[in-house]
Amino acid sequence: MITIKHLIIFREVAKEKSMSKAAQNLYISQPSISQKISEIENYYNIKVFQRYSKSLGISEEGKILLEYTNRVLDELEKIDEIFFHNKGNITLRVGITLTVATIIAPKLLKKIKDENPNLNFQVYVDNTKSIENLILENKLDIGIVESEQQDENIIYEPIISDELVLVCSCNNELSSKEIITKCMLKNVPFIVREKGSATRTFLEKSLKFYKIPYHIDWQCHSWESIKQAVLCNHGVTIMPKKLIEKELNEGLLHILKIEKLKFERMFSICYHKNKTWNRTLETFRNQILLNSKNI
Repeated sequence: MITIKHLIIFREVAKEKSMSKAAQNLYISQPSISQKISEIENYYNIKVFQRYSKSLGISEEGKILLEYTNRVLDELEKIDEIFFHNKGNITLRVGITLTVATIIAPKLLKKIKDENPNLNFQVYVDNTKSIENLILENKLDIGIVESEQQDENIIYEPIISDELVLVCSCNNELSSKEIITKCMLKNVPFIVREKGSATRTFLEKSLKFYKIPYHIDWQCHSWESIKQAVLCNHGVTIMPKKLIEKELNEGLLHILKIEKLKFERMFSICYHKNKTWNRTLETFRNQILLNSKNI
């Protein structure tokens, strides 16, 4: 019979990729750790780890077991949280991408909190790939991302559209053109987000679809660094229009228009397809759907 102790030990070994480190963290002897892992493997007749010389690599069967282990232990932690810590209130773990966090999240979450003072949430901000991975590992309850369907195990619900524009500095020679052609961008350096960002993926797909030539000179982890690089005329970028309204109004940045081309995508809420729903999570989701279009 596999117990909660087995699952806790298995999760810790998977996290550390080492039985000795897991033993130190859990204050259990290493032979006991090894025994529990063997009991799991014997019980299910699988190998959960691949043994290497200095570390452990999780097997495909182990990855499946880890997904369910995270979900089981997460639900147990929520029981403790409800009855021991928050007296019935659940704290939601919310993942938000950098773009969403910059454009709509602060106002949206403030409005939801004001209307639902008993609703508690912890926010984690990173790029889309990181948010999706944490949802798959059941380390986040729900996410708000700028992404299409990326993983069959994650459900995406569009909530609001986001317009992106191709921009350059007003000191750039292209800024004098009312309309530009695709070939004008052939030797123009692009400034883009890092790999793993949904905006980077969107940009590359869009440029490929419209057959726009490009080469990348800058890769940045924040919109502010991208904006500053464009302002200093290091190149052009595609970025959300809402992030540069001030610079556009002040005449510091210029939108480059390519005839018949428009860049638009959707922000979406996302969650694991097997997520266990509770009243708190349902309330939060409904509040996002209700308030997002008014932000």
